[in-house]
Amino acid sequence: MKNYIGSKLTAIAFLGILASITILSSCKDETGIPKVSTGTPSISRVYLLDTIAKHKDSSIVGSEPFKLLVINGQNIGGVLNVYFNGYNAAFNPTYNTDENLIITLPGAVPTGADVDNKLRVVTSHGEATFNFKVVAKPAVYTTDKMTFGADRGDITLTGKNFVDVSSVVFSGTTTEVKVIAKTKDKIGNETMVLRFPTSNLSQVTLDITNSSGMITTKTIEFVNADAALQVFTEDFAKDYANNSWGDPLIVNSDQAYAGKKSLSKNFAGGNWHLAAFSNWYPSIPYSADYKYLTFAIRGGNVPISFWIQSDVSKIGFGNFENKNKIEVAPKIWNYYKIALADIDFWYPGTTLKQFGWRLQGPDKSETVYFDDVMFIKK
Repeated sequence: MKNYIGSKLTAIAFLGILASITILSSCKDETGIPKVSTGTPSISRVYLLDTIAKHKDSSIVGSEPFKLLVINGQNIGGVLNVYFNGYNAAFNPTYNTDENLIITLPGAVPTGADVDNKLRVVTSHGEATFNFKVVAKPAVYTTDKMTFGADRGDITLTGKNFVDVSSVVFSGTTTEVKVIAKTKDKIGNETMVLRFPTSNLSQVTLDITNSSGMITTKTIEFVNADAALQVFTEDFAKDYANNSWGDPLIVNSDQAYAGKKSLSKNFAGGNWHLAAFSNWYPSIPYSADYKYLTFAIRGGNVPISFWIQSDVSKIGFGNFENKNKIEVAPKIWNYYKIALADIDFWYPGTTLKQFGWRLQGPDKSETVYFDDVMFIKK
């Protein structure tokens, strides 16, 4: 006998599905109602419906949610209820015979360390149980910030299936990330608070493991502020200063993307001002090692467009290059990791002394915040 946790639907398997459904649909009496078994129910095996054509003896001991399953056994006609980990799953009685029931594994089935990992089928003549694990790997939907390092604070992930997480490490390493707290509300929203260790890596993804397996946060890559060329985190970095047009960049503790402080700037209505940094000496000679400019901006009351500026750009400092344009949503922190190769910014043989952001307008005065401004290596 072969064990299969999952299988891709093939053309042959699809024909098998159609055949199975046809057979099950015909198992009714003359009234069109599925037949009811008269004996005590029992479960022999569970398999994925899309494996029937290839592997008639296949059996599984677990599955991810939303898979179409066949519960196979004896005396299971006329099923009243089906439970996965105590969750009452809906099914179509049309696809129920004395030996089979086709059912979709619901996405709302509870998982974690405190569930019984049981499938239970109830008929009017008794019930049958079967050891069955709902495979529910961790899923990460969002993070409250993308930067870590000294004074950057803990990071909070939102997602699913965090309850039984046993390990979080930097991907491809054994470097442990400490789990500080986990929460789960009444409707299933989950968070996990992490404390990152000191590291020399410039960027990291995470390997997160629970009882169902491991996932990697491939689309969420965290930036190590300690390994970056910092311009501003909790204060202006050494040799950097405000070089804005109009109102200056001011260090404040009213808002922060990470840590406790950020920079604020008032953009007066209609003045096309510019928020900028300067490093007149020793400045920054071009280095191919730096791949990205990263920063966070908290928008004002309305959407704003900014153009990234550089005094060694081809278009010139204070001018507007379309490929340097970014959009800033209002009243939230927006995080950016801009590939330097994708914008008109910095070139071999040049020395960067000024850079920042310029807007056109705004129509009314806006206060905007900036934080975690850095150049990072890949």
